[in-house]
Amino acid sequence: MLARRTIARIGGRAAAFLVAAALAAAALTAAAIVPWPEHRTSAPSLVVQPAESRQQRVCPGPLMTLADDAAAATTASSIGSAAIVADAEPAGAVVEQSPVTAPDNPRADSDGTPTVIAAEPGDVAVGLLAGAQSQTAATETVAGFAAAACSEALADAWLVAGATNLGRTSLMLLSNPTEVAATVDVRVSGESGPVEAASALGIIVPPGNQRVLSLAGLAPNLESPVVHVESTGGAIVASLEHSVVQGLAPAGVELSGATAMPSTRQVIPGFVVAKAGGVDPADDHALGDDFPAVRLFAPGDDAVEASIGIVSETGAGGSTIDVTLQPGRVSDVPLGVLAAGSYTLRIEADAPIVAAARATTGVPAESGGADAAASVDLAWTVATAPLLDDGVVVVPQGPSPVLHFASTGTDATETTVTIDGTERAVTVPAGGAASVALAPGAVVRLAGVEGLHASVSFAGAAALASFGVQPPGAQDAPIRVYPR
Repeated sequence: MLARRTIARIGGRAAAFLVAAALAAAALTAAAIVPWPEHRTSAPSLVVQPAESRQQRVCPGPLMTLADDAAAATTASSIGSAAIVADAEPAGAVVEQSPVTAPDNPRADSDGTPTVIAAEPGDVAVGLLAGAQSQTAATETVAGFAAAACSEALADAWLVAGATNLGRTSLMLLSNPTEVAATVDVRVSGESGPVEAASALGIIVPPGNQRVLSLAGLAPNLESPVVHVESTGGAIVASLEHSVVQGLAPAGVELSGATAMPSTRQVIPGFVVAKAGGVDPADDHALGDDFPAVRLFAPGDDAVEASIGIVSETGAGGSTIDVTLQPGRVSDVPLGVLAAGSYTLRIEADAPIVAAARATTGVPAESGGADAAASVDLAWTVATAPLLDDGVVVVPQGPSPVLHFASTGTDATETTVTIDGTERAVTVPAGGAASVALAPGAVVRLAGVEGLHASVSFAGAAALASFGVQPPGAQDAPIRVYPR
């Protein structure tokens, strides 16, 4: 009897276990079939649109010279005043002008200083404020014509121009239009590689001030410098003044702004060759300033293969030069023998590079000759970034100004160029170029120019200059704020 009870008890427990297992399996099956209730929550947040800030551009100010006073051989002083023009769209917008303090220039009171042009928030749309300046110099050490655009302040800029070898002077103009002191690092590379210059790091530019530095003091005896300017705190407008003396005769001056940021594709529009001639591209050690050349620099750690396309704005002909750029070393590549005219340079590389091109009006006469007093000029034409759809260009005083467009697209671009209120349709061919003659003092409204590259050139018997038409920098974007 006891055995029967034990067996019954065990059997009952087994049956109960089997029933429980069956119920659990059914529950699991139901859970797999029937969706569970969901509950999701997100952290509270708010999308904030930063308040629109004032638009600003900074004009670099008058041309400078070193050692004008023997008692202050390292002091740079101005040699006259620059003529500034500024405007905006709409035409009735108020454009303010205010000076930047120039403590390094003993003649600032008489010759002027860098100038900030600005428009209040909401008065002018992004990119529709513009300024430019020009100046003719005629001293014993500096002679020629220079023009420059008034530019936005940046935290990162590349200057591709200048030289510090015999007879060449290069001055860096650093303007801080902000209300915060800028700490600036200047790094120079040349034909032999980077230049070690501890004094070029941590340069303080007070708010609302300009500093003027001799590039030769940081990197002497360079034929082909490239300068990388980085700032923290306040943003900087960096320009480089390059002047040449050959023998006893001044042989040109240029005021060059920042070129386009490092990229595998660089476009230099409106490169003007004033006089036919040049040097064979294979002669990569050609010295001097009197032949067309493009300066290239690869800031990376590896050699870079680059291809330089040279095409006339008329679309006729064209040539290509292939070069290998050594890392950290600057190369001035002669562009061969070119006919007088305007060209577009397109550089394709397998790693990021920076670029600008140099030309002159001709070679000065030998000292003592019948034309010993004849002057020449030089110009640097920088690479530009693609434009936005709309823009404004103003034209300072100077000889025969021309607006140049270059396309990298596969379709023709139909644009509208409005000059002092008069509209004109301009077609830029696919992968081609176009130009528009302007008048000094003109205000030019651009529409439908997205993706194009542009520059303004000036050319005369003894005058040559150029400045790039750059798009505005990135604007403040909406941000999402998460409170703690």
